[in-house]
Amino acid sequence: MRINYSLIKSEEDIDILKGKESTFANLHYKYDKETIQFLKTHFYRQDSLYLVATGENSVFVALCSLDSDWWEPHHFFLREIFIMPSYQGQGIGKVLFEKCIDHANQFQAKAIVTETAFENIPMQKLCEKMGFTRFDNHQWKEGITYKLFLS
Repeated sequence: MRINYSLIKSEEDIDILKGKESTFANLHYKYDKETIQFLKTHFYRQDSLYLVATGENSVFVALCSLDSDWWEPHHFFLREIFIMPSYQGQGIGKVLFEKCIDHANQFQAKAIVTETAFENIPMQKLCEKMGFTRFDNHQWKEGITYKLFLS
């Protein structure tokens, strides 16, 4: 199956997430109005990257967002990465991560940081596969923070 990756050009396009959900073990995640609105608040940052992945007939497959709204200077935050359950395990997350890393490098970022729930084992495995290491984030203890230092 061919996956197309494209930039989201309008904040309204983020609404594609409305009602999307995923469950892993006892972790259930659903995109409600509040979550989508939060993502939109970072859309217009000059350095933000919002990508959507689509399959055949423009079927929604995945979305990710990255921006530099992080408390450490020259660090980008991988704010969101969501892959529809039926498309997980096909390398889509790896491609999205690579595109985010390329984008952060264009802005000469020192690192990329992301956070995930303790129960989100697939995301933890993906972070570690992509070279991210666990980071002791004293500001967030509700899950695991990962950091990738860029060269």
